[in-house]
Amino acid sequence: HTKKTYNTNMLGLLYLSTSIYCQNSVLGTSFDCEIVGIKAKLHFPRYHTPKDADSAAGCGNPLLPPKVGATFRRGDEPLDWGYPINYPAGDSCVKALVITVDCQKAQAMDLAKAIYESIRKWEHAFIDYLSLEARSSVERDNYISRKDCCLELFEEVYIPESRMFSVRGGIFRTSSSCATKENIRNAIAFANTGKELREEYNMLLSSYDAKHNDQNRLAILDACSAMELALNEQIRQYCQAKDVDPDILFDKYRYLKDKFELLIKLGISLPDKKYEKWIVNPRNAVMHNRDIYPSDETTSQLIVCVEKYLKTFYMDYYEKE
Repeated sequence: HTKKTYNTNMLGLLYLSTSIYCQNSVLGTSFDCEIVGIKAKLHFPRYHTPKDADSAAGCGNPLLPPKVGATFRRGDEPLDWGYPINYPAGDSCVKALVITVDCQKAQAMDLAKAIYESIRKWEHAFIDYLSLEARSSVERDNYISRKDCCLELFEEVYIPESRMFSVRGGIFRTSSSCATKENIRNAIAFANTGKELREEYNMLLSSYDAKHNDQNRLAILDACSAMELALNEQIRQYCQAKDVDPDILFDKYRYLKDKFELLIKLGISLPDKKYEKWIVNPRNAVMHNRDIYPSDETTSQLIVCVEKYLKTFYMDYYEKE
């Protein structure tokens, strides 16, 4: 006799560490993902078509749960899945998702434990990658607060292993920065790999965080650190290809402006020739206390310029095999 196996559907309610803004086309859809090799699905809340334009956006028109989570409630109260930010486009702020895992009943508890232990890193990677791809963190929104992500898993009953994690994430605000289906898929694909972002992009995320917290001086320094790391890498790659000791060039070209000029001499293409105006000068003004309180405009322009350089130098935000 063969032993009978029973399949089960494990459900999870994931409150995101940072609300994300998504295009309407993302709502009501599901995406395949893998959390430490465990195949799962992410289900986004649904858009509720209003009867009149007066209640088309905001708290007056809350998002509906995904169909798979239609019965989820907190006591007698419905859950807060998010809300639309514009009408009639229906782009929305998403606060929570449903995770589903089809598995054998005998495996459910072990899989739940593995997901609980790994969700912080996975969600961290998903949010960070989405922040970079949607390019929205440079837009400060003081009305969106950061929270800890929280996962609660259920099989036939609640699985009491959930924990709360503090996860850094980008801030999403305007419709132009709303994540597309492709953005979501790319962020999931990165999170699935378990890889780390390039250090340049970790520094850029720190710059985003600083700007969000009104720390423009720190935002400029972190963005310029990302820029210098990227310039150094371009110089190393050139030296490796030419079989030259990179320290010879680093000893001669020590400063940020020097390294931009060196790349030009080496014939490496630059996306913006105004690097001195948009990056070097603001950075030097901060470093030498000529500009103690740089403006939002100066900071945003510098960050955008650094993003452009990183995008030119690297095909993606992490090392690919």
